[in-house]
Amino acid sequence: MKRLFLIALPWFVFAFVLTGVALAEDTKATFELPVGTMTLQAPQDTEYKATLSPVTFPHSLHFSYSCQECHHTWDGNGPIKSCGTSGCHENFWVPKPDQADGSENNIKSMVGAFHQVCRDCHRKEADQQKAAGSKNIYTGPVACTGCHPDPHSKVVNSDQSLSIPRGIIIIEAPEGVEATRGAVGFPHGLHFQFACKECHHDWDGESEVETCDACHNETEPAGTRSIKDEENMMYFLAAYHNACLTCHRDLNKKRKAAMAQDDINKADLPKATPVNCRGCHGPS
Repeated sequence: MKRLFLIALPWFVFAFVLTGVALAEDTKATFELPVGTMTLQAPQDTEYKATLSPVTFPHSLHFSYSCQECHHTWDGNGPIKSCGTSGCHENFWVPKPDQADGSENNIKSMVGAFHQVCRDCHRKEADQQKAAGSKNIYTGPVACTGCHPDPHSKVVNSDQSLSIPRGIIIIEAPEGVEATRGAVGFPHGLHFQFACKECHHDWDGESEVETCDACHNETEPAGTRSIKDEENMMYFLAAYHNACLTCHRDLNKKRKAAMAQDDINKADLPKATPVNCRGCHGPS
C-alpha cells in the first residue's frame, strides 16, 4: 500500500482540534469553544423583566449541530456575538402594539428567537422520532418548567473550553506510510457550517479530540483495496476518502440542481468542492 490517505476531511465537518496533526499558516487563528453547561439569563437593562427562571443550557450536548445552526450570522472568522447584541435580538420581549418595529414573526425579540430555535427544534425532533416509530423519545424539553424550573436552579457556567483552529490544517500520512501524493491543506474554518460530530463521531463533546487515525489506524486494506468494502472501515484511506468524497459529491449534486433553477441567487449556491486527487492533494 503505497497510496496516501491525504484527502481533505469531509466537507460536512465542523471539526475540532486534531490532536497530533500539524497546523499550517497562522496557528494563532483560533477561537475558544465553551464546553459543559452555561446559564442563559434575561438581560438586566430592559423594560421587561423575566418572570421565569434562567435556562440551564448544556452546550456540550448540542455539538451534533453546527455552530451556525444557532449563531446563524457568524462568518466563522469574527467573534461570536451574544444573541442580545444590538441589531440582533436586543429586544427582550415583543414591542408594545404602539411600538411595533415590523420585525417578521417578532424575530427581533430575544424571547421569540430562543423559543423558535430551542423549543421548536425539540418539537421537530420529537415529531421525527415518532414518525420513525420510536417508542422512546429523546430530545430536549418543550414545556415551560422543563427549561424554567421552579424554584430557580443555580446559575452554572462552566469555565472549560477547547481552543479550535480557524485556519488551514495540514493532514499528512500516518507514520510508517510512504506518501505518493502531497499533503492536504484542510480549510477548517470553511467547515464550521457542519456539525463537529459529523466527522468526530465518537467525540464526547468535552474531552480533547483525538486524531482520526487513532481509530482508523489500519494502514493496509483488509483483502481488497476497495474503499467501499465494509471490512475496510478502519482502513485510514477508506475512511477519509469515503467521508470526504461522499460529502463533496453530494454537495456538487445540490449545486448543479440549484443552478438549474432560474431564480436562484448565486450567493446561495453550495460551494463547488473537489472530488479528484489533484483537487485535494495538488499536482503530484
